[in-house]
Amino acid sequence: MSNEFRGTGNLGDNPILKTVMVKGEERKVAEIRLFLDEYKPDGQGGFEQSGGFWMNASVWDRRGEDVAAHLRKGARVHVAGRLVEQEWTDKESGEVRKSMQLNADEVYLSLARLEQVKFKPKAAETE
Repeated sequence: MSNEFRGTGNLGDNPILKTVMVKGEERKVAEIRLFLDEYKPDGQGGFEQSGGFWMNASVWDRRGEDVAAHLRKGARVHVAGRLVEQEWTDKESGEVRKSMQLNADEVYLSLARLEQVKFKPKAAETE
């Protein structure tokens, strides 16, 4: 079974570059937060945003350094990598929590635009 994920979205924050110890060796890792959007045909020859979700991703070593140096909040990127489950204990409730994160092997700046079609982003929801 393959565990491969590919998606396109926008960075929600600037990348954060950290140095961490892995098996006694210092390694660089860039942490990024992405909003991966979904679009559907609008019936009039265009597309409209139909949803999406937030995902955290880690980009290791030289690729992580490049991501941190060149990408900023709002950048549209293509990402590919493996999904991994993270588990931790909530400090307040003591409950075990889980989330999915992407270990990205590829991060590319997207220069493509949907200029040829009518594009109508979904209005932001208010709380």
